[in-house]
Amino acid sequence: MSTSFWLATTAGAAALLGLASPLVAEEFEAPVRLMSNGAPVDVEIGHAAPYLYDFDCDGNRDLLVGQFGGGKLRIYKNTGTNQAPVYGASEWLTANGTVVTTPVG
Repeated sequence: MSTSFWLATTAGAAALLGLASPLVAEEFEAPVRLMSNGAPVDVEIGHAAPYLYDFDCDGNRDLLVGQFGGGKLRIYKNTGTNQAPVYGASEWLTANGTVVTTPVG
């Protein structure tokens, strides 16, 4: 079963994500659907845990999304900018050629 997720942010967090948003203190903005290669980011089993970090050291924050069911982590490289992110296809986070997992349950 595929599950895409919506991201709700405060105005300040929206600015950090590169999302257009007027500055409104302590109020959530309308949620946005994050896209990858023209389709919604798919988290397979709900309960996404998104995180932004520049994994490839190109100056643009990439998207890391945790997978609830299997504890695996997907990276969506940002081929746009921090102000206008464009996320490509996902790849599993690996270390020494092995897919990284986190404890679940």
